Amino acid sequence: MLNYKNSRCFDEDVSDQTSSVRKHVADSVTFDTNLKINNHIRNKLQAMAVLGYSDNQKAAIEVALSVYIESLTSDERKELEFQIDSLEKRDVRVKSK
Repeated sequence: MLNYKNSRCFDEDVSDQTSSVRKHVADSVTFDTNLKINNHIRNKLQAMAVLGYSDNQKAAIEVALSVYIESLTSDERKELEFQIDSLEKRDVRVKSK
């Protein structure tokens, strides 16, 4: 499962040399969004949770995406990962303003 909460920290000396300031440069950001789905998709996600395939509907989406991504060819997976990385970088740019 992908985790998009990583960040890199850099120490920078302050002119008086008695303390340091930590600067954070985010590799990615995580925030909630909304997704509108119909009742049939919702029912499938809920059924996955009820049967124990996932903890909840959100996790069921992650499970379904993981299985789908694993079914892709190597080239398709690379193309998808490139698109995901581009979108993650855009999120960092937008949220860091």
